[in-house]
Amino acid sequence: MKIQQTNAEKLLRELGVNGSYVGFQYTAYGIVRTMEEPEMIVYVCKGLYVEIAAHFRTTRESAERNIRTVKNVIWKHGDKELLHDIFGRTLTKIPNNAAFIDALAQYLLLQDQESVQA
Repeated sequence: MKIQQTNAEKLLRELGVNGSYVGFQYTAYGIVRTMEEPEMIVYVCKGLYVEIAAHFRTTRESAERNIRTVKNVIWKHGDKELLHDIFGRTLTKIPNNAAFIDALAQYLLLQDQESVQA
């Protein structure tokens, strides 16, 4: 989990958000948990947010809001080209939190697979 956490944090920084946002750690943790258990993203409100909230000793609503803030900062000020590459298409509107976390998790999983094959 340590390497995955580091990779998730690095990707968020490459996208244009830094660790000064409370949601930075929440988002990185959510990405890692989604990499470990992809089905978590299906029940994002009753599963992933609850686990993030428990891990960081906050509320589910706070976890959701702070992840949304990170996503919005990336959308407004971040590396749109990298974001489009991660999603595999040009985005015309901001994705929801679940789609955002899922896309980042899948991107990192693909990078892991490619590094193993190399």
